[in-house]
Amino acid sequence: MLMTWVIAFAIFFILPFMLVGRTMSAYGYLVLSIFLATYCGGALLAARPLKQRPRDPSVVVEWRRADQVLMIVCSISMLAFLVDIQGRDILDLAGAYAERSDRATALLQGAESDSSIFFQIGFLTYPASFIYLVREIAFRPRPKLWRVAVFGAAPVILATLTMGGRGPLFFVIAYAVYGYFLRKQLYPTTPQPRRKPAPVRFNPMTGAPIRRRATSLRLGSGVKIAGVLLGCVAMFYFTQVFITRAGGSDGIANMLGLVGWNWGVSFNGHFSELFYSVFGVQGTYLIFVFSWYAIQGVVMSNAIFTSYDGAMLFGTYGVDLVSAVMRRVNGAYVADGFDRLLQMNVYGFVPSAFGSLYIDLKFFGLIPCLAWGWLSGLVYRKIKEGLDPRYLLFVPFLSIGIVMSLNNTPIGLSNGLMLHFWMLTVFFLARTKRAGQVAGRTPSPAHGLS
Repeated sequence: MLMTWVIAFAIFFILPFMLVGRTMSAYGYLVLSIFLATYCGGALLAARPLKQRPRDPSVVVEWRRADQVLMIVCSISMLAFLVDIQGRDILDLAGAYAERSDRATALLQGAESDSSIFFQIGFLTYPASFIYLVREIAFRPRPKLWRVAVFGAAPVILATLTMGGRGPLFFVIAYAVYGYFLRKQLYPTTPQPRRKPAPVRFNPMTGAPIRRRATSLRLGSGVKIAGVLLGCVAMFYFTQVFITRAGGSDGIANMLGLVGWNWGVSFNGHFSELFYSVFGVQGTYLIFVFSWYAIQGVVMSNAIFTSYDGAMLFGTYGVDLVSAVMRRVNGAYVADGFDRLLQMNVYGFVPSAFGSLYIDLKFFGLIPCLAWGWLSGLVYRKIKEGLDPRYLLFVPFLSIGIVMSLNNTPIGLSNGLMLHFWMLTVFFLARTKRAGQVAGRTPSPAHGLS
């Protein structure tokens, strides 16, 4: 957590960001320090740094029921989104941007959502695909490309096309990459000593040579190639979204001039001329936007801690589902709270996890912050103890949640509440058993993670 925020501050001060109409106060830095210290204190309460103990190779995890539930839920999500997008031009980025703007306006006014029941079903179920993606890539001895594509990626791609945003697609790539690196730790490959090739054996009936089965547990080339292609497509999609929102290539120069007043930050600080000369206007704009999305929580959290004097929103700001419920129960309450954020020029920007907690709970937000740190420390301790392999499932989501604390809380980030619901569902559906208790199974090199 500390490393994440140190890197974010380094990016903010090294790149030519310049505040326009905003100030960064010492009080804001102090409150941020209190939230960071609270998280770290909670983590240390649950677990101090430990050495990794050897995992018991006789303990295996039976994932069968969890896999079945995930595949059913992901299938429901795909079907719901396919029905919802009927008759819509999902490739019209400009239209998708206009639709997202209309949704943001409705949220600002506290109006009820006009989304269909199929969209709501898909919205509640598609986060299960993130869990399946990590399960398939990181924990299965031989991942199948078609399962990764159908249950791990397709629901997220449909959600991205339906909602017109970039968040779900970004996270499917992030979880896939993290799952791959986690897999390399769970299934390490050790160099084998060179030896003479085994003699070729022939089938006595046909005379054809008998081919030996491969025993490698490395990730298949097809999965790797598919991951690289998906990353390239996602990067192209992100770029086109930014260019479309700027009004095309001709509008980028104008956009760079307007964002200073609209966003409260420009890219005209120190060494900015170097960026424009090396990368051009369009390249500089893309660097600016990508880096701004990474560190705007630094600026916005300071503004929130310094100036927010509105009422506590009790999760309406930080959690999508709470916001949807409150818009139906008391739309005026939502509109009043968000209007204060609009006046501060904070609404529509990512507030960071701690800024989000402060808006919803003021300093009472330190309580869930402490609980977040404690749960992080608990998972760390359980993994270091090496007694229950199921806790390894939490690692990608916990780690990315910490990195994305620059944007929002883990349960408030891109429908994170449902993500954690499905994650806990899988955790409790999976069962740890001794290898002999699982019929037809033997311990894998990763100690029963299959």
